[in-house]
Amino acid sequence: MLQELIIQDFAIIKNIDIQFSEGLTALTGETGAGKSIIMDALGLLVGGRGFSEYVRTGAQKAVIQGLFTVTAEQQKVLSEFCQNHGVDWDGQSLIIQRELQANGRNVCRINTHLVPVTVLKQIGKYLVDLSGQNQSQSLLDASTHIDFLDAFGQKQIAPLLTAYQTEYRRYQQLKRQLDNVQNNQQQRAQQLDMLQFQIQEIQTANLQANEEEKLLEEQKRLSNFEKINTNLQTAYAALAQGNTGIVEQLGTAAKAMQDIDEYEIEYNQIAQEMTNAYYDLQDSQERIRQQLELQDYNPKRLDEIEQRLQLIQDLEKKYGNSIDAVLDFGQQAQEKLQRLQTEQQDPQQLQTELDQQTHILQQKAHLLQQRRQKAAQQLVQEIGQQLKSMYMPKTVFTVHFQHCQYNLKGDQTIEFYLQTNPGENAKPLAKIASGGELARIMLAIKTVLSRYQTVATLVFDEIDTGVSGRVAQAIGEKMAQIAQHVQVLCITHLPQVAAISDQQYLVEKQSQKQKTNTVITALSPKQRVEVIAQMLEGTKVTTITRQHAAELLQLAHPHLLAKK
Repeated sequence: MLQELIIQDFAIIKNIDIQFSEGLTALTGETGAGKSIIMDALGLLVGGRGFSEYVRTGAQKAVIQGLFTVTAEQQKVLSEFCQNHGVDWDGQSLIIQRELQANGRNVCRINTHLVPVTVLKQIGKYLVDLSGQNQSQSLLDASTHIDFLDAFGQKQIAPLLTAYQTEYRRYQQLKRQLDNVQNNQQQRAQQLDMLQFQIQEIQTANLQANEEEKLLEEQKRLSNFEKINTNLQTAYAALAQGNTGIVEQLGTAAKAMQDIDEYEIEYNQIAQEMTNAYYDLQDSQERIRQQLELQDYNPKRLDEIEQRLQLIQDLEKKYGNSIDAVLDFGQQAQEKLQRLQTEQQDPQQLQTELDQQTHILQQKAHLLQQRRQKAAQQLVQEIGQQLKSMYMPKTVFTVHFQHCQYNLKGDQTIEFYLQTNPGENAKPLAKIASGGELARIMLAIKTVLSRYQTVATLVFDEIDTGVSGRVAQAIGEKMAQIAQHVQVLCITHLPQVAAISDQQYLVEKQSQKQKTNTVITALSPKQRVEVIAQMLEGTKVTTITRQHAAELLQLAHPHLLAKK
């Protein structure tokens, strides 16, 4: 419920802080004092449209804050809501704040967490339901009527609805599978063709590990054949050409040093070094000779290498930056192809399963509809009784069922209809023209449904306008009856409603230094007598009027005045 409401610099309100309690709270005061402005501020707090014109003249921004305590019924749904939107919540209370800045900017917070207005509006549906002569946030929305009926007949309807929803989700799953198979057959075939092509292309290439590096080396040698061959011949000639070859000359020099190595240690070391060098060069000479014999330039082989390298490079551009990456791609494509082929479903088999599931769903929906129709009959009877007690005995409330496509709630739409006068056609609740009639009808309906609403605070904004006497008394009694189940806030001009309320506030407009400001005062029992007397008689209050006002309070609250 709404525990506290703080409004700053909003319209003609400078600063007010209102503490609310359970039960029925009445806001009374002269027309234009600012009562509806307070309700407008509350509407903005729970996601209503905000305009910069709401900001009090001379102020930079308007700030509205509300403290809401949560009922046990609300805890689960609000816990999920807060979790889904990243809002920290202790499971007990919510602090909502909304700023309307003069430049048009809106700032919304839930428990200090910034949220968009759309989120504020969503959570507001769980917290406050606003009703006026020409509006009721929930009951005038036909899409909510099925929820009201299900809540009304919850014990009987809930198990059938749960069973239906289980089958509906299975139905949806099969339908999606069949749609995917039917709609994506061409795409699936294209995907299979592409995978098969890729796999074939990679497999046909018969790539080998380190193949590219080896081919590049061979390509390098063949491309430089002439240079390699020339230099090998030059090197060989230098080492082995007749008596002038380096090897022969080094051998002669080594022999000469060997002949004198016994005369000096240094000579011996030089002789050893030259002998070793002689044998090393001799070995190099032989290896160069072998390389010369192996030299065989084959232009055709060079073309083959270049073509192979081009193939490898083309595959690497498509599938990876190396042979290993290409081979890995091919393996993954093979696995994906096998998976797609394995997962392929038969459309005819799926259609058969869907037909069977549709039959099951149809049976569950039929049982659900029968149970709802029984609940609707009971709801019609109870609301009819309430309408009679509101002195509208000729008004007929009905529940209309209409077939629709399967959805999570069933295969029927539900809408509340009313026949306000004999001989007229029943009309949807949202199209009832008379504001006074609609207000009483809404009150009658909410008297029945208040026990089943998840919203903890109902707000009635002057729905009693245009009524008096016994109807006024009936309206007050209905509000008090509703307030036994949920918190009720009402703006009223009826003394009967003010008297029956558990808490009464007086809203007044004050002018000072060319500034207008709305103030609100919680009334004591004695003050309530005076204010209710003014509501009965006007500005001229007599002793008899005060006695009448006291009598109204005494009838509604036998011990209220006695305590004071």
